[in-house]
Amino acid sequence: MDEVIIGLNNKTTYRFFTLSRFILFLIIFRVLFLPTTSNSQNDTAIEKVGFNKKYLVSYWKDTKIIVSTPFHWKLKQWSVFAGVVGIAAVTYIYDEEIYNAFQRNRNETTDAISKYAIEPWGSGLYSISLLGVIYLTGHNNNHHKNVALTGLKAYLLSGGASFVFKHLFHRHRPGDSSPPNPYLWEGPYPFTTDYTSFPSGHTTTAFAIASVLAQGYKDKLWIGLTSYSVATLVGLSRINDGKHWASDVVVGAALGTFIGTVLSRINFNERSNLSLNPAAFQGGYGINLTYRLD
Repeated sequence: MDEVIIGLNNKTTYRFFTLSRFILFLIIFRVLFLPTTSNSQNDTAIEKVGFNKKYLVSYWKDTKIIVSTPFHWKLKQWSVFAGVVGIAAVTYIYDEEIYNAFQRNRNETTDAISKYAIEPWGSGLYSISLLGVIYLTGHNNNHHKNVALTGLKAYLLSGGASFVFKHLFHRHRPGDSSPPNPYLWEGPYPFTTDYTSFPSGHTTTAFAIASVLAQGYKDKLWIGLTSYSVATLVGLSRINDGKHWASDVVVGAALGTFIGTVLSRINFNERSNLSLNPAAFQGGYGINLTYRLD
């Protein structure tokens, strides 16, 4: 049987995703900034929000809260943490198989999708631009400005946390050894930029910003679902591109969600609608993801 291959050349693919990104941006811009009653009420109740000295000082204060939060966890939070560690451990066992499966299905189209449509959300090119648009178009709307500034804070702090962990563990990336070996770790040693696979920085920042957007606009469920979906695609793209192992992505997603959620609770002073709980299923255990509708 003859094999038929349908594909897109690089020029056509680039034009397609450029148009797609432009249309998606217009949709987000139009829907996201429809005024809501709750936002206008908040603006009259709190002081003006902006990129000022108070905001810069908040980085240090919020960092201390993030670092100290696990020391105040109760049984429920530790159970969730144990569940995440379990999922990461199972993923780690199958890292090589997962990576090989992605590489077998990798082609010019998946690379183009990753390069032009997905990866920039993790690197900050698209995500920071979106936060800038939210801030600038918010005008005197404190809520929009608060979301944008908290999102920027989440990006920077989660990126910093990822950097620290990378240099504590120094895990080999898939391309650092031949053949790729997911079980090579060099441990903490300073003054080198080698072996920085664990965790995925792109995934960490993508989930941190997604958590802030989901909490900041929790009255618009589609924003939370879209944000987390894009963040998930960022993680998958890192495996497709051969930059990370699947366990790097899982840990990055958990780390980013944790940082983004804590920052949202601090800066929005609201309880999270998104909850993660251990759950027993037929034939095994896992995590139950629940989104609360108010």
